Amino acid sequence: MTNIFSFLKSNLFINLISFLFITVVFLNHTHNSLDRYKKINSESNNETYILLENSVIKKELSQNLILRDSYILDRECKVTGDFHDRHKVRWVKALFLKSIFNFSSNLNELLPYYANIIIHSLIIFLSLIVLNKTFVLDKKYNLIFLLYVTFIFQQYLSEYSYSIFETFFLSLALYASKNKKHLIFFLSCLFAILNRESGFVIIFSWLIFNNDEFKKLILFFVFSALIFIGINFDILKCLFEPKFFVPLENQKGQVNFSDLINNNLISTAKLIFVNFLLPFGLGIFYLIQTKVKNKILIALFLIYLLMFIFATPAHHISVRLIILPLIFASIYFYKKEKKV
Repeated sequence: MTNIFSFLKSNLFINLISFLFITVVFLNHTHNSLDRYKKINSESNNETYILLENSVIKKELSQNLILRDSYILDRECKVTGDFHDRHKVRWVKALFLKSIFNFSSNLNELLPYYANIIIHSLIIFLSLIVLNKTFVLDKKYNLIFLLYVTFIFQQYLSEYSYSIFETFFLSLALYASKNKKHLIFFLSCLFAILNRESGFVIIFSWLIFNNDEFKKLILFFVFSALIFIGINFDILKCLFEPKFFVPLENQKGQVNFSDLINNNLISTAKLIFVNFLLPFGLGIFYLIQTKVKNKILIALFLIYLLMFIFATPAHHISVRLIILPLIFASIYFYKKEKKV
């Protein structure tokens, strides 16, 4: 009996439960995002729909995951004013996942569906593990992580994969910054940039714990930028076009900030609360309570806020997942000062 209670209190058990919880949350999101009904041809004038079986849904999802992505094949430099233009610089991570899905599909036609769930659940879980190792906070703060993830994944999400990977790379960069692991930090930033161009912001996290090492920051930035330019040399012209990364045109099918003026007041208030006040407020709550403010951490919160306002649709909540490692950093400085 004593051994059982010891196991239940152990980190292994807590981590196992956390991973299963994250997997269930991600699995539920996957199924809740699906349209289980399919329209079929009917001789009558009435529209006819059939309820798809789970196996059929999984098969369709698997097929979608192994489809060729246009931004991997189409390497022509174009600036159309659409957010998807910048996807052309994200081909490395896309090709990596595509290779996994193709390989798993050769083993079983449903495996890409399961691989997608396991990979992204595992990356979220590893973010939690790295944050725990970095800041060594009370286990009760794991609940903030799990609740935050649950809140994000109960919403309608698009392009969640980029945010999941970027959250992990930011978590790993914070660990490397705090422990002065230069190679790990550089690789974290580089992979974050190859995942999504906003990964360049992560380089500044080096100054959170090393605020006087600007020369190293410049080196990290220069080498990362050179590699980024090198693997996208075929669309070099687009890399120096601001509208390629931050289109100024309203995006069709997206909630733009100009739309909020004519939107329902309650809907607008909800969007601002869910997408801005809640994710940023949690971190700022702890920052305000510290007497010695970490200016770099505050600056990173501000940079991400501006990015979410000008570079993403207003309702694009999946990118708010990136704020989670910064929230843990805010808690760390608050607890550290309180302990002293």
